[in-house]
Amino acid sequence: MAENTGKILLQYYTKKLKTFFFSKDILSFLLFLLISTIFWYVHALGKERETTIKVPIHYVGVPLNMSLTNDPPMEISVDIKDQGIRFFDYGDAAQNPINIDVSRLQIQKGEVFITPEQLKSRIVRYLKPTTIIQDFHPNSILIRYEMLSHKTLPVEFISKIELEHQYMLSSDIRLQPNIVTVYGPKKMLDTLKYVRTECKSIENLNDTVSFNCNFIPLKSVQYSVNKTKVTIFVEQFTERKVQIPITAINCPENLMVRTFPAEVNATCTIGLSKFKNFNSSDIQVYLDYNELKSDITSKHVLKIKSLSKNISNIRISPLEVEYILEQK
Repeated sequence: MAENTGKILLQYYTKKLKTFFFSKDILSFLLFLLISTIFWYVHALGKERETTIKVPIHYVGVPLNMSLTNDPPMEISVDIKDQGIRFFDYGDAAQNPINIDVSRLQIQKGEVFITPEQLKSRIVRYLKPTTIIQDFHPNSILIRYEMLSHKTLPVEFISKIELEHQYMLSSDIRLQPNIVTVYGPKKMLDTLKYVRTECKSIENLNDTVSFNCNFIPLKSVQYSVNKTKVTIFVEQFTERKVQIPITAINCPENLMVRTFPAEVNATCTIGLSKFKNFNSSDIQVYLDYNELKSDITSKHVLKIKSLSKNISNIRISPLEVEYILEQK
């Protein structure tokens, strides 16, 4: 019973409130209040007012052989006066910085000074014509710097590359550029031998790829460029089997080394594109006479030398041969 009574009272007062707020008198009053507020706001915006805006500063054109040694201000607080409506134009101040081109300033020994007059002229160009500058802080800028030494260094590509099965590097990895000019304190540069890239990891590589790789940043050091283009040449490989004659090196003119057998079976890995250009002379199998002098037996382990960058993973059979020395 009490619950039904509560529902009836709630419905009654809800109906009364709707009748009150949606009556013609109340709607007229609210509309008048809204219009009055709009007129007051527009009138207020038309009056002159004062405010403070933050203007960001970007320092550009700093030569690579120059390093800033202090922390010049990154923004200026500007007290301005204008019609209130104009203040909306400065809402995106962070997107419109004042750029100070250091390369165009009069550089004195060890410092650059921007006077209040120079700074104000830059601020004026930033503001609207109707805006009046009341004050600004800081009112001048001092930029301290030091000149850096420079050195040209080769680029070292740091990587972890895993090739897919039956694939190989078909050529040397290409770096563009492969040398970089480095700027920094002389003591720092004396310790550097390379410009190293950030480590690049690649798994299951099965095709030629190109990508940009950033250099590892070093404190107090600047690079003429900040990255290099890396190209890794990859192709499928196959195996080539050939017979290679055994030669002797450093042998006196009156002696000859005869081996048993006289040649060996060699197997090597070669890229498919280089297969037709393979020549058995690209592989050298030999004995060094200077090493034979210390042999206790007439057997010696053969040495292998690759004369081409296109072949790899050379294996021979047999690895060891018997030999005799003969007078010519």
